[in-house]
Amino acid sequence: MNSMQSASHVSMYYYPLLFLGVMAFIMLALGIKVSNKNVFAGITFGSVLVSMALILLNPYDGVQVGSLVFNTFTIFFVVILIISVLYVTFPMIRGIKTKPEIFYSTLIFVLIGMIIATLSYNLIIIFVAFEAVSIGTYVISAYGKEKRHLEASTKYFFTGTIGTAFTVFGLSFFYTATGTFTLTTEVVSSSPAMLVALLFLVIGFGFKLAIFPMHQWAIDAYDGTENGVSAFLSTGTKLLAFMILLKVLLVGFVSDFHDVYILFVILSIFSMTYANLAALSQNNLKRLLAYSSVAQAGYLILVIALVGSAGIGNVAYVAVTAGMFYSLVYIFMKGGSFLAMNLVKKQSVEVSDMSGLAKKSPATAISFAILLMGLAGIPFTGGFTAKYYLFLSLIEGNLWWLAVIAILNSAISVFYYFRVIMFMFWKDPVEDGNFNLNVYSKIPVIVSAVIMVALFFFFYLLPTFATYAPGLFATMGGSI
Repeated sequence: MNSMQSASHVSMYYYPLLFLGVMAFIMLALGIKVSNKNVFAGITFGSVLVSMALILLNPYDGVQVGSLVFNTFTIFFVVILIISVLYVTFPMIRGIKTKPEIFYSTLIFVLIGMIIATLSYNLIIIFVAFEAVSIGTYVISAYGKEKRHLEASTKYFFTGTIGTAFTVFGLSFFYTATGTFTLTTEVVSSSPAMLVALLFLVIGFGFKLAIFPMHQWAIDAYDGTENGVSAFLSTGTKLLAFMILLKVLLVGFVSDFHDVYILFVILSIFSMTYANLAALSQNNLKRLLAYSSVAQAGYLILVIALVGSAGIGNVAYVAVTAGMFYSLVYIFMKGGSFLAMNLVKKQSVEVSDMSGLAKKSPATAISFAILLMGLAGIPFTGGFTAKYYLFLSLIEGNLWWLAVIAILNSAISVFYYFRVIMFMFWKDPVEDGNFNLNVYSKIPVIVSAVIMVALFFFFYLLPTFATYAPGLFATMGGSI
């Protein structure tokens, strides 16, 4: 391969990112003449779809371009994050009052940061890209004309900056112990500085993943932002933080796996138990879903605890595969549940506001019930399959007692999810005209439910995902 061919070969991997950046600036310019929200939503949706096609068309079986690594594992999470943006593009129209071009161009800039952070194994690039994502999400969280939007964004911003400070400290201690910021070489160091780095990095990224006790911002931010923004924050940014933690802790802290195991067993148990118990007493439906989101993060980080216990091998691959499938299912069951808040005309939705939804729109009520059952892990939903494989991997890794704790927590969650279902099917409507049952509110919920049921029968995807999982560790030793 000559130098010109090589340059051309390399540059095509940057085309999707360049294309998204150009489209974002075009939308900003278009905003001078156009103010139709549907136009900008359509441009965003089309641009993101094109970028996904460009990414998938490039060879990505172990290709390294600069510090970006293109393999089946990283591309899987890139696609997951792109879906999280596509999923909320049109539902977000409801919450935009003015300047749609700024909202949607910011959303695209956020996606660019997410893709770079997902592909990179360099801690500095991951940090910068992650901060770009954070700044963008602070902006879209404040979108709207109500005081509660600004309040939610302010709380989110201040807690986010605390998380950033911990991340910076963690990175500095990591460099002190290893002499490098890259995760593409075999970094083996066991020292007090590595333990401090582990603690600080977990706290820093834990704020974004909203795990106990760094979860407080999530409850107010999800409750105060528009429903589409809540759906995006609880899926896209959360899964990005989960993916980064997988890379940083399971590749960068090989020599400290025992500490990773101890730390994440504690964090997962507290996240699941505290959030599920707190959700039991919630009457505000968005806050109930926010606590549910914290509990779901507790299930997700079981993957990190298990790999920390078992080490890199077949059990680790099974655990990472389970986490990958859980991430895919999570977008639809959690995102769809937050978008279901659009079914009620009120901004602050109580559980009782769902009373009589089955009489007004049976298909929508059944769909929302399916999403809630997915979150609880009830059979015939993708949520059941995801939890089944997650708990099975724990048993295979001889952490059966942790699987029992997780199953008991799932049993607790059934009570508050079925409380919402009871109001939908066995209570009369609180007042006439309480529901907002236009096609834009119903379609996202119904489509999410259909995908949730389909994912239950798509369990045969797991062997395919199992071939992707080793890609997480493939950069160790300096090889891809």
